[in-house]
Amino acid sequence: MVNFFRTIRKKLLSEGKTSKYLKYALGEIVLVVIGILIALQINNLNQTRKDKSKEDNYLQNIKRDLTNQIKSIDLQLSYEKDFEANANYLLDKYHSKNGLLIDNTTAEKLNKLTSRKTFIRIDPTFDDLISTGNISLLKDNKLRNELIEYYKELERVEKVIQNNNTLLVDEIYGQKMIDLVYFGKQKSQKLYDTSNEILKNPEKDLAFINLIAFRGKIANLHFNNMLDIKIKTNLVKKHLDNAIKGD
Repeated sequence: MVNFFRTIRKKLLSEGKTSKYLKYALGEIVLVVIGILIALQINNLNQTRKDKSKEDNYLQNIKRDLTNQIKSIDLQLSYEKDFEANANYLLDKYHSKNGLLIDNTTAEKLNKLTSRKTFIRIDPTFDDLISTGNISLLKDNKLRNELIEYYKELERVEKVIQNNNTLLVDEIYGQKMIDLVYFGKQKSQKLYDTSNEILKNPEKDLAFINLIAFRGKIANLHFNNMLDIKIKTNLVKKHLDNAIKGD
């Protein structure tokens, strides 16, 4: 094709048809420009299709992550509900009898309250979007900003529960309670009697019941945090579903 155009140009020049040559050369330039523009348009269309495919995959993967996150939240809710229920059981029993006898049942409840559930955010897809810079592939600005804010909040809640579990449950409740009562899994009437003797001291008794109430409040705080984040997760998932459907 290039040789064909070159032959025509030489023929026009050899025949002295300068004006026709210039017109022909201009036309050739226009054809080249049009060809470049068409090629660029095709490349843009191909890139747009590739970006749309990547965006769709990311949206589906985020949806999967959110579905798994809701399962994780529900599990955390169940644990925190049990922790609060055990604390309330001990508090109710204490106030109904104006004291709490340490026996196998109360020891079991106290032992369960030393446990805690670690909450972990599930964000592999979002983390990939941020680390690779592909967050710009999400064309819905409102959804993109909502996801950014959601995962910031999810990270905050994760840190709150992690810090509370370490500083409040482990280092305050667990460490202080262990000096007051026996709450091991093995039955030991001797140790139960020792615990009851310690709690005859009003100051020890006050510290004991305050620790139980404190542990219950921590569980309640975590439970409410989980309820809030579940509502937000479901809302983000709903908006994500609409984006996938193209609504």
